[in-house]
Amino acid sequence: MDMALTDEEQAIDELPDPKWLKVGKIKEIFYYPLKSGRGKDVKQCHFTEYGISVTDTPGNVVLRDRMFLVYNEETGQFRTGRNFPTLVLVTLSAVDDSHVKLEAVGMPALIFSIPKEGQPVNGNTSSTVECKMWWGEPLKCIDCGNEASKWISRFLIGTNSGLRIGYACPGTRRILEGPWKRFAEVYNTLRNEDTGLFSDLASYMLMTESSVNVLNKKLDRPVPALQFRPNIVVEGPEAFAEDNWEWIKIGSQVVIRNVKPCPRCTMIRIDPSTGIMDKDEPLKTLRSFRSQKDSARIAVDGKAPTMGINCGLYKTGSVQVGDDVYVHIQSEKAVQDTSAEK
Repeated sequence: MDMALTDEEQAIDELPDPKWLKVGKIKEIFYYPLKSGRGKDVKQCHFTEYGISVTDTPGNVVLRDRMFLVYNEETGQFRTGRNFPTLVLVTLSAVDDSHVKLEAVGMPALIFSIPKEGQPVNGNTSSTVECKMWWGEPLKCIDCGNEASKWISRFLIGTNSGLRIGYACPGTRRILEGPWKRFAEVYNTLRNEDTGLFSDLASYMLMTESSVNVLNKKLDRPVPALQFRPNIVVEGPEAFAEDNWEWIKIGSQVVIRNVKPCPRCTMIRIDPSTGIMDKDEPLKTLRSFRSQKDSARIAVDGKAPTMGINCGLYKTGSVQVGDDVYVHIQSEKAVQDTSAEK
């Protein structure tokens, strides 16, 4: 008996005249276990429905992109580098299969248990709480305990309380309803399945190296790709070529889909090596030549400039630096080009 195709497999299978044109290679892979925390560059990872997954050592524990977040103890509102720029200096890493470690300059390292609902965490019973995301929409997480709360509060606001750290509940996913429904109406390929754990929206953000290079030529002080907090940096294509990609294949397995351009905010003004937020740049310069022009998109994204693309996953698999990157294209030229490469 033939196995039924998943919705994602069906979508790929139904691509018209599917041909894949090689456009470049993976230059860098980044993930951020703590939302707005220090980015980690890795040589290989696994693309899952909730974002990048990396088996960290020691302990072979699996860390996922944006699986932890900081939230306000009183209001439950999520907090990011936009509120506390030095959050980008906080490193979260694995200790063993049940513990992770927080580190930052000037702070003693803190090891705490990866929480599970109803189980003890550093002397307290862990509890599921509702964090409030962008539009106040609730998203469940498991609180990481008082020691983690004290550590992050001391580092970011200089007190022993006020902020807490949450861990993504298994299976939790943001639903595109309420204010988010407007985004799905404008960007009609955006699905609930495209949202990440605690990412601002989608599970993946891809950009090209040449896009960063073009921006840097306009700046007095160049910035690294990491400042834009991508998951995937592609080398080879011309600047901003990713704007026009829809279906993207990485290596021989993974397929992702461009669901919307990535609007840029004050987060890109933060130097990832110092945690200092610049007064204007590179946001000011990016705005001078990358502002939205489509009125429907401006209605939901505002006039924020865009750089890179948000993507949803359609086919899982392993990805590593150096993997070829392809885009789906239907022209006869694509057929000729892909044949010539073999």
